[in-house]
Amino acid sequence: MFLREGGYQIVGNSVAYCASKFYASAFTEGVAQELKERGAALRAKVLAPAATATEFIKSALDLEAFHYEGVVPKFHTAKEMAGLMLDLYDSEKVVGIVNGSTYDFELRDPIYPYVGRATG
Repeated sequence: MFLREGGYQIVGNSVAYCASKFYASAFTEGVAQELKERGAALRAKVLAPAATATEFIKSALDLEAFHYEGVVPKFHTAKEMAGLMLDLYDSEKVVGIVNGSTYDFELRDPIYPYVGRATG
């Protein structure tokens, strides 16, 4: 099972993992909205990758070796993901998300609804 967009969908047998990602996504989007609302120069952004070839899977599955090719239908390399992260950083968008079906990278405004503070 390779998680796709874990902070924006629930994946069977990975509910706790996805819940932690929902928290991170909602928290970061909320901070991004509050910073913008206050006119701060600092920005917060969410990178939501899909399968990315890293060394982590070997540790997670306690394997000596793991080869993504032939096992994972679609994935990005760590170098590709770093480039996508820079695309998000350079943009005015808050969310950079890999579409789990097409593996296209999409830059988006916040996904979760935000209700700003009442003034007055």
